[in-house]
Amino acid sequence: MIRWAAIILQNFLRTDIHYLARGSFWLGIGRIFGALVAFGLSVLYARYLPKELYGDYRYVLSVLGALGIFALPGVATVITRGVARGFEGTFRRGSLLIFASSFGVMLGGFGIAVWFFLHGNAVLGWGFIVAALFMPFAEGLGNWRAYFDGRRMFYEKTLWNIGANLFYGLSMMGAVGIILMFSLYPWQSLIVLLGMSVLGHALPNIVAYLFAMRRVPRGAPSEQGALRYGVYLSFLDVPSTVVMYLDGILLHAFIGPSALAIYSFAIAAPEQMKGLMSAAAITAFPKISQRTDTIEARQEIKKTLPAKLLRASLFTALAVAAYILAAPFLFHIFFPAYQESVPYSQVFALSLVFFPFGLFGTALKTEGNLKKVFGYQTAAPVAQIIFLFLLIPSFGLWGAIAGRLLGRFFALGFEWAFFMYGK
Repeated sequence: MIRWAAIILQNFLRTDIHYLARGSFWLGIGRIFGALVAFGLSVLYARYLPKELYGDYRYVLSVLGALGIFALPGVATVITRGVARGFEGTFRRGSLLIFASSFGVMLGGFGIAVWFFLHGNAVLGWGFIVAALFMPFAEGLGNWRAYFDGRRMFYEKTLWNIGANLFYGLSMMGAVGIILMFSLYPWQSLIVLLGMSVLGHALPNIVAYLFAMRRVPRGAPSEQGALRYGVYLSFLDVPSTVVMYLDGILLHAFIGPSALAIYSFAIAAPEQMKGLMSAAAITAFPKISQRTDTIEARQEIKKTLPAKLLRASLFTALAVAAYILAAPFLFHIFFPAYQESVPYSQVFALSLVFFPFGLFGTALKTEGNLKKVFGYQTAAPVAQIIFLFLLIPSFGLWGAIAGRLLGRFFALGFEWAFFMYGK
C-alpha cells in the first residue's frame, strides 16, 4: 500500500520521491522532535511566565538575531554546496571564518546594552550583556549542520539535532523552574531565561562542531572562491536577516512587550509548520547543487520545477486549512492565556500555502550567479521592511501580520521571476 502511494505521489509531483523521502524522513523526524520541544516549552511559558517578561525575552533574542548578520550566514550556504561537490575543506575554512566574525554579534549586543543603561533601562541592559556574552558559540558554531547537509548525512544530523533540542528543552525547563522556585524579580528572571537559552544552544553546538571538524582531513580541498562568494551572500542576506526579526523589534518599541508576547504565540505554530516543510528543501539543495553546473541542466530545471512546485502547493494548502480549523481548539486547551492570538495565527498561516515555491531561491543560490541572487535577496526583504515600517505603527499586531504576509508573497514572486527570467 505504501509502495503504491509512493508511486502515485512520484508520478503526481514528477520528482524523485525516494530520495526526498529518505532525506526528508530523517530531517522531518528531527524537526518533529524540535517542534514537540518548542510546543512543550510554549505551554510552560504561557502558563508560568508573565506576558511582559516573555515579551522582553523575545525582544532581546530578536535584536541579537538581527545582529546575526555579523556571523556571515551566507558562508553556511557555500559550505553545503562545496561539501556536496567534494570540497570538504570548505567546511574547515568557512566554519573558522564564521566563528571569528560572530564576535561582532557579541560586541553589537554589548553596545546595545550600554545604550539601555544610559537610558535608565538596566533590566534590558543586563539582559543584552548576558545573552551576547555566549553568542559566538551559539551563533558561530552552528554551521556543523551545513557540513552534514552537504554530506547528505541526514540521519546523523537528525540524531545530533534531537540531542541539541533535548538539551535546550531541559535547560529552559530548568530556567522556568528556578524562576518559580526562588520567586525571582523580573530582571533576575530575564537574565536566567536569556542565559539558559544561549547556553542551551551553545554547548551542543560546541560538541557537534568538534565532531564534524574531526571528520574533515586537514588537507581536504576547498572550493576556489567559495568563501568570497559566501561573504557576498552574507552581505546580500543583511535585509532578509533584519526583516526576520524586525516585526518583533517594532512591536516591542511601538506597543510594548505584552503585544510582542501575543504576536510570538500567534506565529509560533505556523513557523513550526514552516520548519517541518523546509526539510524537503534542505534535502533537495545538495542534489540541485550537482545539477546546476551546466547551462543545459539549468534550462531543464527551469522547465520542470514550476509544475512540480505547483503540485506540491496543493499539499501545503491542505495543511494550512487543517491548522486554521484546529487553531481555536488548540489555543483553548494549551494556551488559554493567549486566546487573543488565535485570529492572528489563522491569518498568518496563509503565508505557507505557496511555501514550496521558495525552492526557486534555493535553485538560484546553487547557480552561483551573484547578479540574480543580489536581485531577489535585496528586493523582497526591502519591500517587506517597508511594509512593516508602514503598517505596524498604524495597525499594530494586524500590521505586523499583514506586513509578513505581503513580504512572503512578494519574496516568492521575486524568486520565481529572477530564477525564470533573470540574466
